[in-house]
Amino acid sequence: MLSRFALLIPALGLLVAACGDDDDDDDTATATTGGASSSPADEDAVVRVSDNQFAPDDVTVSSNHEVTWQWGGANPHSVAGTWDGEEVTSPRLTGTGTFTFSFDKPGTFEYECGVHGSAMSGTVTVR
Repeated sequence: MLSRFALLIPALGLLVAACGDDDDDDDTATATTGGASSSPADEDAVVRVSDNQFAPDDVTVSSNHEVTWQWGGANPHSVAGTWDGEEVTSPRLTGTGTFTFSFDKPGTFEYECGVHGSAMSGTVTVR
């Protein structure tokens, strides 16, 4: 009985490893995590909104390109900022959903979570 159990533990470890996220998501932008800038300026950008984090939190796009925030996770979040001269606030979402904004003017635009404030923030640089 003990030898069967000893064989089962490594097999379970392989099963768990095989079920992990291979992180080969097919987004339109080249995304990295943390504070690194994500997309080349001539493309649209995607920011993941997960539990208490924007990833990446800083992106760069050319004017007339879009940034899309994609929700995932269990906590509610929104995106809020003053962009192109207007105050913008996304719906407060939990779980899944998206919010897209097209930036028309060059500049650096800050944003934050409408729920968590500056503790969860980022920037969009428009060239």
